Amino acid sequence: MPLEPYEEVNHPSFEEEAAKEFSLTRLGHGTAELRGPCPRCRTVIRVPVVTSTYKSFRLWRRSGAQQFPPPGDVHEEIVICTCEEEHTGRPEGKIGCGAFWRLEITSS
Repeated sequence: MPLEPYEEVNHPSFEEEAAKEFSLTRLGHGTAELRGPCPRCRTVIRVPVVTSTYKSFRLWRRSGAQQFPPPGDVHEEIVICTCEEEHTGRPEGKIGCGAFWRLEITSS
């Protein structure tokens, strides 16, 4: 099955899907790693996150039932697909499929 062509795009569903499917792992020394499938091309990607101000982490997403994050500090991370798969139309020197989205990380 051919991969999606490269397109710099954001869609509200990307945030919702990524919040359900991504995991956040503490690596130590103030860093962590987000890992999960890109909501557009479905390739599993890894994204480093600087977390020196957080003691523990939890991914959070807005839903119709809960409009505000749970108590704790909220960090907004913009995530960009970093896959190395071939996507037609991708400009030279770029990586990924072009998808980007926002994840909110709360301390717990």
